[in-house]
Amino acid sequence: MTSNKDVDQQIEKDLAEQARELDKLMDTGEGLTGYLKQGFKYDIGWLVKVAYGLGVIFSVLLVLCGYRFFTASADTELFWGVLFILTFNAQVAIKLWIYMQTNRNHTAREIRLLELRLKSRA
Repeated sequence: MTSNKDVDQQIEKDLAEQARELDKLMDTGEGLTGYLKQGFKYDIGWLVKVAYGLGVIFSVLLVLCGYRFFTASADTELFWGVLFILTFNAQVAIKLWIYMQTNRNHTAREIRLLELRLKSRA
């Protein structure tokens, strides 16, 4: 039978190894751009490209509607203000979806790596 001391030493060893692996992963130097590139690597990468395109379109519309709102006459100010808010909300929704998709891909990748590590130990 294994003693508690042996189990504690094994846990300590495993935690130290995981800490080293995390340090290696964090030292890749990818940064935010490398993280966001992971959204393109999987099966719906084309949809992420469409979302980035929509994000650019909504950014342009946001600037246009904001400019028109601040230069509009009193009778059209409400129209441009509502369009400004709608384009802002659409842009936020698109960006949130992009980040959620990228995070999902990143998490799935980490789970697969962990699964491979566990299989290699067995």
